[in-house]
Amino acid sequence: MSDKSLNQQMRKHNIVGPCLDKPEEIRCASCIMDTSDFFSNLSVEAKLDLQPSLALKKFNKKDFLYKEEDVCKNLYVLISGEVKVYKTLSNGKHQIHKLAQIPGDLIACDDLYLKKHASSAEALSDVNVCYLKCDDLRNSAGRYNEILDTLMFVMSCNLNSYIRHIANLGQKNALERLASYLVYLHETHLKRNLKKSYLSDLLSRIELADMLGITQRTLIRCIKQLESEGYIGVSRQGFLIIDLIALEKISTGY
Repeated sequence: MSDKSLNQQMRKHNIVGPCLDKPEEIRCASCIMDTSDFFSNLSVEAKLDLQPSLALKKFNKKDFLYKEEDVCKNLYVLISGEVKVYKTLSNGKHQIHKLAQIPGDLIACDDLYLKKHASSAEALSDVNVCYLKCDDLRNSAGRYNEILDTLMFVMSCNLNSYIRHIANLGQKNALERLASYLVYLHETHLKRNLKKSYLSDLLSRIELADMLGITQRTLIRCIKQLESEGYIGVSRQGFLIIDLIALEKISTGY
């Protein structure tokens, strides 16, 4: 099929499709831009403008996508796996402010117009991403304003999530914070392609405690309380939500 025919077919079906011009070992079965909540509504022309800059990259568990103070070079689009984004505090602890878990999530979008990263991004599992060089992304955004609108929307969503996180830390007690996190796991489990009853949670107890702003001992006590009251089940894989309504009430302070 000629390039012209391929482009016509992609425009007809409103898809970008796999990067057929790239070697097979660095291709995906389909393009993440067609399924990402952030890119899927872009015009085919805007997607085609971005696609030549996309490159597939794999990270092993515990690898860093980038670290604080690294020069900002790339925007990462999550294909699979989970990534924690955090800032290191003066006492050495990690304050996690974002978990990228849903295919299509954007990582480093908040740093796009900074010279250096303000946080670190670490793989919680084996991770696949497509990355775009920041310069290429900005150039495409200059040609298609809808790309800039998409980036601004993502930044706005991230800011609102961060504000809610700060509010949770300031206004909720330990049990309410944990319940809020478990409700979040339940709300996102389908988007994370989880089919099992247990909701996968790759954070260690120390990491989860740090993210919720409580001690590890308090976290364990809260988990045991919710388990003993029959609201959740606990395993090595994660958590089983038994009584979602009860968790939702606890998370809101009722």
